[in-house]
Amino acid sequence: MSRQKTGKAFLGALSAALLMGGAAAVSAQAAVPDYGPMIQKLSHQRLHLVKTVPTGVAGLTALLAETASGKKNLAFGLDGKYLIPGPVIGVNGKMLNTEMAEKLGLVPKSLPVAQVLNQAVTAPGFVLGHAGPMLVAFMDPNCIFCHKFYESVLPELKAGKLRVKVVPVAFLKPSSLPKAVAILSAKDPAKAWAFDEAHFNVHTEEGGITPAKNLKVPATARIEANTHLLARTGEIATPTVLVCRKDGKPVLWHGVTPDHLKQIRVGAIGDLLPTGSCRG
Repeated sequence: MSRQKTGKAFLGALSAALLMGGAAAVSAQAAVPDYGPMIQKLSHQRLHLVKTVPTGVAGLTALLAETASGKKNLAFGLDGKYLIPGPVIGVNGKMLNTEMAEKLGLVPKSLPVAQVLNQAVTAPGFVLGHAGPMLVAFMDPNCIFCHKFYESVLPELKAGKLRVKVVPVAFLKPSSLPKAVAILSAKDPAKAWAFDEAHFNVHTEEGGITPAKNLKVPATARIEANTHLLARTGEIATPTVLVCRKDGKPVLWHGVTPDHLKQIRVGAIGDLLPTGSCRG
């Protein structure tokens, strides 16, 4: 299964702001556009422009925005007419988000796998399955590759051969945050996640859960914290999976390949203890 990479800069807050603000208006701009008013308008004054940085691509400008609490977000402006909160990938396959995030000092230092696993075990989330060894998966409700991973391991989950601790994150689309909030705020988050997957639209790559209308709830901060933890793995990519090997060593997968799925199906992974360590 292929992996879905979306750069290392955290885009959740800006994506949520765009969802509430709607699409950017198209209007003629000068050669060096002022994106400040656009960002403030679309974020309902939640974000303000801190810095613009040339990307070397004609008409495309990197934008560093910040919330009142100091949380920084990376986006791109195109010709003064459009705001791009998601990934920008060149024909060479390289992620411009990563390059600009590094230039702006937004990329957090990666944590050791064992430390990420320890934090992920206690991170806000829920467990799918009722028996078997447990692994941890960071997943976005709009992630097509997460959907494929979920469907691939569903037989093992139902058969009691596997448990998955889902750590919901949000960064792929403007609707990702309100959908993740709806799931985590549900009376039964595992059931809500199952609904999102059962009604996943593979053509639009959209989860089926109805987005939460109110983001002023504790779940919002928890989802954002999960996404920051995902960034500490070295990439914001979903699904990012943490498993224990039979020898007790933790392993991190950015994306799930057919070989990874084979390891899961044949019982080649070890168990994750509630303490956040692997069973030796």
